[in-house]
Amino acid sequence: MKKNIYITVLSLLLVFNGTICKSQFSKSESFAKDKKMLAASTLYVVIDQNAHDNNAEYAKIFEENWKYSKIQIIEPKEVGNYLKEGNYFFTLSVTYEKGFDFDKPAAFLFFNYNLWTPNPAYLKKIKRKNDPDMEIDFSSLAFTIASINLSFDKSQSFKIEDVLKGEYFGNGYPLYTGLGIFKNYIQGFQRFFEDNRSHYFRTITYSNPKEIKKLKNEILYVPTSILVDNSGITFNNYKKNKKPPIKASVLFADYIGKYQVISLKELNEKILNSEEAIYYISHAEDVTVTNSKTGEIIFGQTLASTSTALNEMMDIMEEDDK
Repeated sequence: MKKNIYITVLSLLLVFNGTICKSQFSKSESFAKDKKMLAASTLYVVIDQNAHDNNAEYAKIFEENWKYSKIQIIEPKEVGNYLKEGNYFFTLSVTYEKGFDFDKPAAFLFFNYNLWTPNPAYLKKIKRKNDPDMEIDFSSLAFTIASINLSFDKSQSFKIEDVLKGEYFGNGYPLYTGLGIFKNYIQGFQRFFEDNRSHYFRTITYSNPKEIKKLKNEILYVPTSILVDNSGITFNNYKKNKKPPIKASVLFADYIGKYQVISLKELNEKILNSEEAIYYISHAEDVTVTNSKTGEIIFGQTLASTSTALNEMMDIMEEDDK
């Protein structure tokens, strides 16, 4: 792996250093210390604004919705100029095992937006060698302190470069993608920073009963992505036994509120343009319901099917007000 690959995509090799909460958002065990330093620093967000027509919009959304620290959008070729101890970066990255064949399907790899800071000891090693052709060991270079974890249709045959090039939000490959959803990810990510609760051995990780009860009179929007049947074990299993989409009428047969199936394009437009908050459901590592105005996950449940999560959420919807 050469330095120019790092400057282009920052592909990380097994850099997760004891993350907490295997779900949409995750953070390192030392995050409580790191977040104070981050708040007093500048976050360098790496976006190639020339790679896709939407990328300048992603940069604008980041600038308008990132409140946790100062922010500066930089081009991939500029990363080396800011690679200093105590600086923080936000990049679209992939985690893979050493020796992975880049020509193989990548659906089972981990693609993330990683918030990271350089390892001081490894930075000194780079400077000491002073070799522009030095191979960079990214697992040693980047200490990941928090991540936004992306979800994919595992039956799709795409390669690493297909996701990392072009449009900043995974080039359209993630199951949940688009400018509106990205806005909510950035908002929700910062809320997650302030969540100091322990998520170990818990299934319901987020619950705002007041907001959840609103769903009795609001429409729950169901993006078509949630209807992808992503059950399987291996890539070949997915390819050979790709299942038809789940029927919303079956999945929401017992749901007591109103729901509406919607395309990702329509959902993103509503998130960006609706004056009032809308609520939508998604399912990556956990089932979540998000408030589109604030990015708050008003309900989240890990290690559960969508139907199980809906039942848990309906129990809250029907609780008596106190």
